[in-house]
Amino acid sequence: MTQTQLGSGLFRLRDISLLENGRREPAPGIVRLLSDRLAAAGTGGADEGALFLELSARQAVDERDYSTACRMAQAAAEAALAEGDSDAWWNLTYLAARCFCTIHAYRDSIRTASGLARQGLASERRDRAAQAETLLATAYQGIGELGAAVDHARRAVDLVQGSEAGVAAFMDTCETLVTALAEAGRVEEAWAYCCTLVLPVLETDLSSQTKGKALWAVGNVAFRRGDKRAGLLHHRAAGNLLRPEFDVELWARFNNATAAVRLAAGIHDGETLACIEHAEAAMSVVGLSGPEELELAHSRGLLLDLNGDHARAVGLLSDVYIRRDELSPQDSAELALHLGLALVRAGQADAGSAYLADSERSFRSAGAGDRAAHAAALAQDLASC
Repeated sequence: MTQTQLGSGLFRLRDISLLENGRREPAPGIVRLLSDRLAAAGTGGADEGALFLELSARQAVDERDYSTACRMAQAAAEAALAEGDSDAWWNLTYLAARCFCTIHAYRDSIRTASGLARQGLASERRDRAAQAETLLATAYQGIGELGAAVDHARRAVDLVQGSEAGVAAFMDTCETLVTALAEAGRVEEAWAYCCTLVLPVLETDLSSQTKGKALWAVGNVAFRRGDKRAGLLHHRAAGNLLRPEFDVELWARFNNATAAVRLAAGIHDGETLACIEHAEAAMSVVGLSGPEELELAHSRGLLLDLNGDHARAVGLLSDVYIRRDELSPQDSAELALHLGLALVRAGQADAGSAYLADSERSFRSAGAGDRAAHAAALAQDLASC
């Protein structure tokens, strides 16, 4: 159907174009009406055809209802397979795997993305294989298997080079690789990739969102290697590009993560507090909860501790620690580290040492050897006092 045919009697061609390009939010009921027209044209009137289900899944993504999007995308993939459309099946299965990752159902994402990586369509197209490997890297990082995350991220970068995926896809795989390397403690290797792969590509013609996410990743690595100046420089540049009017959910995640790395670097100024407040406001709008909510409370607790309010910090961090199973193993280890230090500063050294030991074990289990060594050194210093 043409845009004119789709909108006939309801919308002008320009209105349909704005909807297609995500520049206008559809009114309630409009998506179903347009989906019915498209489904009728594409499947002879079958309301539950692949096209109808796909549009429903993508509308659920737009509404940030990712659980519904997972179900609809899986149903759409099955319908596409029944209709003999293998390309649509691959794209919809990938959408489901990506939504699983967004709601932190990492093992479901791994299962789904692993199937895609082994599928024949992935071997025929390197860009698709790279998409699956990138998603696997993110999911393995989410469950704390950092070695596997690095391996999949490397494969993604190798696959996307020389493919037809484009510069934005290349940047996505590079960001995933440097993030996985930094989390695994291979910080200098991550920084080398930032300097040789990521930063040079930023000089090309990329969207503001793509550049912003890349600068965010580079800033994270800079903070991890102890270069506060470079970390602040790149995060501020990212903040100028990742604006709430473009993607409020991404802006919420960016401010949440930025507050965390600034505090981990000992920066507890007004700018850090502003990041926390921005994240809280944005998360209340988009409805982020679960791990994101806990990460933000973790930042609040660390801010209290660094500003000398150790008793309140212990109380808040303890509340988060009760729900630590909702966090990734490395984030849980970071939480235990900060709770242990807050307890020590509050005069409860014995309790603090127990949490530092817990932090070391969790970091080591996740494969973050550098952080495990840091926690062990802090525990050793405490024991020698």
